Amino acid sequence: MTSDAKIKSTTHISKVWLIPLFAIVIGGWMVWYQWKNQGPLITIELKSASGIEVNKTPIKVRDLEVGQVKKIDLKPDLDGVLVTARIDASAERLLTENSDFWVVAPRISFSEVSGLNTLLSGAYIAMTADDSGKSKSHFVALERPPATPPGTPGLHVTLTSNDNFAYKPGDPIIYKGFKVGEFEDADFDIEERVLHYGAFIRAPYHKLITQNTRFWNVSGVKLHLRSNGVKVETGSLETLLANGVTFGIPRGASSGGDVDENATFKIFQDDAAASNARYKLYAKYLLLIDETVRGLTEGAPVEYRGIEIGEVARINPPDLIDGNILDQDYPIPVIIRIYPGKVRQQDTEEGLQAVKDTMHTWIGRDLRATLRMGNVITGGLYVDLQHDNNASTLAINTINDIEVIPTVSNEFTQLTQKADAILDKMNNLPLEKMIVEVTNVIDDIKAASNRVEEASSDFDDLMGDIDAKALNENLNEMLTKVSALLDNYSDGGRSAGEITETANALQETLRNIQPLLLQLNQKPNRLIFSDDNDNDMQPKAARKGIFDEN
Repeated sequence: MTSDAKIKSTTHISKVWLIPLFAIVIGGWMVWYQWKNQGPLITIELKSASGIEVNKTPIKVRDLEVGQVKKIDLKPDLDGVLVTARIDASAERLLTENSDFWVVAPRISFSEVSGLNTLLSGAYIAMTADDSGKSKSHFVALERPPATPPGTPGLHVTLTSNDNFAYKPGDPIIYKGFKVGEFEDADFDIEERVLHYGAFIRAPYHKLITQNTRFWNVSGVKLHLRSNGVKVETGSLETLLANGVTFGIPRGASSGGDVDENATFKIFQDDAAASNARYKLYAKYLLLIDETVRGLTEGAPVEYRGIEIGEVARINPPDLIDGNILDQDYPIPVIIRIYPGKVRQQDTEEGLQAVKDTMHTWIGRDLRATLRMGNVITGGLYVDLQHDNNASTLAINTINDIEVIPTVSNEFTQLTQKADAILDKMNNLPLEKMIVEVTNVIDDIKAASNRVEEASSDFDDLMGDIDAKALNENLNEMLTKVSALLDNYSDGGRSAGEITETANALQETLRNIQPLLLQLNQKPNRLIFSDDNDNDMQPKAARKGIFDEN
């Protein structure tokens, strides 16, 4: 018996398809997980793409890799490159407006040596670890690494300068020869024509910065040829090779209070300018110089009895007095400043008024100004204020409300004037007549010299005519006769005996006339008047007494 077959439709799906389905699910999950956990894309503007490679150059924070460069394009304005990078999700919170990026590559300069570890590993892009501020996805990279890592304890200050010296990031800030900070950035204000520098002072040296702190330049070697001599200033070895500044509190000034973050300070040319900056008030006076001002410079000291009380402000300012320098009697105007703080007065309006009152009295009485040479080598001049005992009382003159201090010539000018007077007298001498007379005297001297020369020649001829041999014979004969004569007078000679006999006879004669001499001594007129009593008086015998013998 046969039965009919039953036919059924099959809708069963093979279990083999579970494998690719599972793979798709796993893959989708992995894609979703990767998409969900991947970090954002950011763009970084760079000057150039030197050392940057796609899918190779990392982005690091404190040497930890947190991203990678994905794309490099030129900027639309062709002023640099635009780098697109993927940042890890774990570092997304660091992408704020306070974050900075820069390329780390080998750098060698006078002020720094950095990035040498990239010689083998290659350049990379570094970023700061700062999560404060609003989120941001487009950044402009720094041209160089920041001088101070974020979070470093210390103080940021702003330094300004309008002098002819400039600093670059990395230049040092020195205190007593020790590096305590450095410049971080520079910005030039075109409208104010002033350079603004961002600088950082490391802790604990930031405590040295107070309200009365002054900064001044110590770059390279400075040779000052001033009125008080030659002065050489140098900083540290680092500032000899690069620019740098130092700071301090002027002598005699208080330290002042603490300063806030990003406080502004001015950079002065040298320590003297920085010290003088504390004097805010000053009194102006005018000098009218009739002599040369060569050697006098702006900033030259003004001294009173050897103590500096001010400085020269301006020399020959325009539109101050009428006339021009080509006029013979034109006095050169010089404006000086006298600071109350330098004469031990308060740097206040009261102190300034006290200085003005004293100067007003002295100017009318006997105060005079003189230009003196401070150093022979440099020839620098300074203004010396002294009391002139021979000065007479004068009415005080003012020009543009500036009192004029009378001037007197210095010793050098007086010596020059005396030398000019002597030269004038010498020029007035009859030099031509004197030259003629001197010429005549010289001719007479020549004639006398010729006559002397002729007499000398005649004498030589006379000496030549003398018979030297006959002269010698005569001299020998004369010497022989003198010798014989001396022999006669020697002991035992004839002449000696005769002299002895004559002396004996003379002695006998003197003995015989001795009585006559005695009588003449008693009675000098005996030879003229005769005397009857020619007998010599004889002495009588003594009388006998009672005590004599019979």
